[in-house]
Amino acid sequence: MNGLKAPPPMGERVGVRERKYMSREIRILIAEENPDFVRMVEDSLRESGGLYRLGVVSSGKACLKKLQDEKFDILLLDHSLPDGSGLTWLRRFNEMGIGIPTIFVTAKGDPQMSVQAMEEGVFDYINRSAECAKAFPFVVNRAIEGYSLMVEKVRLQKELIETKNFLESIVERAGDAISVVDLEGKILYWNEGAEQIYGYRKEEVLGKRLSDFLFPADENFREEEERLLDELMMRVKQGGAVPNVEVKRRTKEGKEIITSMTLSPLRDAEGRVIGASRICKDITQLKKVEERLLLTERLTSLGELTAGVAHELRNPLAGIKINTQVLLRKKDLPEMERKLLDSSLEGIGRIQKIVDDMLHFAKPKAAHFKEEEINEVAERSLAIFQTKLKRGNISLLFQKGEGLPKVWIDAHQIQQVLTNLMLNAIQAMEKGGTLALQTFSDGKNEVGIEVKDTGAGIPKSHLKKIFDPFFTTKSEGTGLGLSISIKILESHGATIDVTSQEGKGSTFIIHFPIRGDHAV
Repeated sequence: MNGLKAPPPMGERVGVRERKYMSREIRILIAEENPDFVRMVEDSLRESGGLYRLGVVSSGKACLKKLQDEKFDILLLDHSLPDGSGLTWLRRFNEMGIGIPTIFVTAKGDPQMSVQAMEEGVFDYINRSAECAKAFPFVVNRAIEGYSLMVEKVRLQKELIETKNFLESIVERAGDAISVVDLEGKILYWNEGAEQIYGYRKEEVLGKRLSDFLFPADENFREEEERLLDELMMRVKQGGAVPNVEVKRRTKEGKEIITSMTLSPLRDAEGRVIGASRICKDITQLKKVEERLLLTERLTSLGELTAGVAHELRNPLAGIKINTQVLLRKKDLPEMERKLLDSSLEGIGRIQKIVDDMLHFAKPKAAHFKEEEINEVAERSLAIFQTKLKRGNISLLFQKGEGLPKVWIDAHQIQQVLTNLMLNAIQAMEKGGTLALQTFSDGKNEVGIEVKDTGAGIPKSHLKKIFDPFFTTKSEGTGLGLSISIKILESHGATIDVTSQEGKGSTFIIHFPIRGDHAV
């Protein structure tokens, strides 16, 4: 390899770009079969005053070996070499992943070849002439600078693509529902988390408004949610973020869920708000846990109060009952007085039943757990109501799950819970209907039983109160049945969910945990 160095030229002969690269040696490989043109190039480089180290070859094969063995900054490639055209060798270099800025030497007046060379990635081209040879130092420095800029651009583009893919991967696969809407509320983006939470695939929702498919079916709730969303979007349009707003949504399956929504403004390059990003977390189960915790606290407080009241009533009530029974033993008692005493005794019996329920609610009997088949427990509970079902013109559907794991329960207590639910269902179907039971497993860690009726349903205003002690809408009853039931279920580690629609009926679903040795 030849080293070329000349005394520094006059300042006005050195361009800005050339001056930048004079501080280091530029390694040039020349693949040219015309020795005269090679000498002209060498002379031009020497006269430019720059630091250049040249490697000269006259064939494509020799050029390839040089590029593989040594490091060069630029390649001057002849269009015609003894062992093939320059374009053919250039394609081969590219296929082998040899990246080097290349200046192509073409014959005079051959623009078509120049275009082909540029299509193959050639950075620049010159004609085989004394004028072009003289301008070669400038072309070299321009090519190296341009190639460096191109490499840097490619690097930055790669970084940008990798960063974009990385962020998109995080957002796309986030467990929360993340979506983007424009200022009209039309959906522009919908991630996998949104698909999982709401059940709608991206293709089903893009371009639609949220109110078209996510808002609750109930018109009152729907109007309320629409007003709320309009208010929130106004705040977003003004540039403000709205964190942790609880909203009701409806999934594709028709299930109503509660989500915690955070809205943030989406801006363009000029900073103008062009839409909003929405991050929604499904907090339905969390709200249920909170409600159960509050209910447990209420039940505990009421249980302590109830226990005290029941004990205070029990003793004097026993005395009243004994006195009434003593009076009834008199032989010469007038018929009217006997009827009054019988009525009093009947009332005392009802009061005693209420007191017993209060004590049972306050201090449930100790449970005796063992493994049981949930289907058998359900069948024993149903057997009690066969006569009531016939008299009430109520049909029975019992769908038994097959191969269900056994559950660790007190069968008598769970039968009491089921009996209470079935009795409520029968009483809700005054004009007849259908009582449906279904046992099932989620295939993992739970066994469940569903009690469903086609009765009057429960008003929404009552749904949150039905487990409260002493809450009842019946003319008879203590309002303790469901309160006692939920305490029994809590002692079993079980949960109960209820859905109801007025005029269509109610559904109660109990979930029992499976012991570790039976869990899947």
